[in-house]
Amino acid sequence: MADASYPSPRLTRRFLVQMTSRSPTPNNAQRGTLPSKALPPAQALAEAWKRESKQSQELWRRIDANVKLRYLAPRKRESRSKM
Repeated sequence: MADASYPSPRLTRRFLVQMTSRSPTPNNAQRGTLPSKALPPAQALAEAWKRESKQSQELWRRIDANVKLRYLAPRKRESRSKM
């Protein structure tokens, strides 16, 4: 059974395809032109989030909550000395 704490490879692959499909072609990059619909990064992320399914959004929210809990959890002290 897959671990629910990580996104599925299918979701990750789809995200990477979406990200790379909007990159400028080498000819456009050499001329210094931007794609016709250049968005600020925050707006691009917001639009990508809107395209995600409700299940996918819920999965990402659970992952974020887990990471937050692990980050904020107090660390256990080492019982042995360093010497």
